[in-house]
Amino acid sequence: MKLFTQTVGHDAPLTCYVQEPSAELATAATRPAVLVLPGGGYFMTSDREAEPVALAYLAAGFNAFVLRYAVGAESPFEKSFDDAKAALAWIRANAADLHIDPTKVAAVGFSAGGHLASSLATAAEDKPDALVAGYPVTLEEFGPPVGKELIDVPSHVSAATPPTFLFSTSDDTVVPIRNSIAFLAALAEHEVPFESHIYLLGPHGLSLSTNATANGRAEMAEASVRPWLADSVRFLQTVFGDFSVDGEAETYQTLVNRRRLGVDMPLGRLMADERAADVVRRHAPELAAAVGADAFAGVVSIRQAVSYQPGAMSDEALAALDAELTALR
Repeated sequence: MKLFTQTVGHDAPLTCYVQEPSAELATAATRPAVLVLPGGGYFMTSDREAEPVALAYLAAGFNAFVLRYAVGAESPFEKSFDDAKAALAWIRANAADLHIDPTKVAAVGFSAGGHLASSLATAAEDKPDALVAGYPVTLEEFGPPVGKELIDVPSHVSAATPPTFLFSTSDDTVVPIRNSIAFLAALAEHEVPFESHIYLLGPHGLSLSTNATANGRAEMAEASVRPWLADSVRFLQTVFGDFSVDGEAETYQTLVNRRRLGVDMPLGRLMADERAADVVRRHAPELAAAVGADAFAGVVSIRQAVSYQPGAMSDEALAALDAELTALR
């Protein structure tokens, strides 16, 4: 991973977590991205909603960017908004160097950061491609308590608003649930695709809702809310698409087949059975010889070995070999 900081907007630091290309990650060389906007009432940016969130998304296959946008009494909302817009623009403009797809950038925000992310998604000319909002402020009535004039997010929703994932709790006494409900109603009215999880329990500011991000407070590790991260990843993969994979998924039958004589049993086990060894020597002498010469050869199955060497054995020959081996069971 490459970790560095870039300043954007009004000298706001954008911390970048970029998975660099690797031969072992060839199908994930170009990734979707998340722009993480921590909460903090527009007077600070929470550490709990910054790097831990970015690293969780990085592990799920996204390159991640955390913006410490302008905050404090001296910074009007427009300054924070400028920083967020500049961060999104910089990420897209540098997509090739950041190994991301510039058409797959989601804004992820919490509380006041959720307001900022939602404002990007509704009121900015250049919008993110998806939105993840955690217990977000969305109503302009939150502005006077923090000394700022805020965008009323629901009134800015349009058909151009990107697909949205929203989670919050009905127990939130800091940002009342009406903020989420008004936003969801506006999304529904404009037929914007969305997924929402409003949990029964949990105070404001849950972040990942794990012990590691709870700062020692049990109520900040509410287990029922914890799945939001995995659900949001699934949502974004549904919107953006996932990395391609070949072959068939593992099943219980796959496990059973590896333990029975046949072309799916590891070669080392096959060669330990003299009857099977004779069959392998007749049909695939090179594979049989490789078991003694190469330790790795013993842990792969004949089917796997053939897949690594296209043309080494026809489908018909593989089926004939499998039939003869299974007849020995």
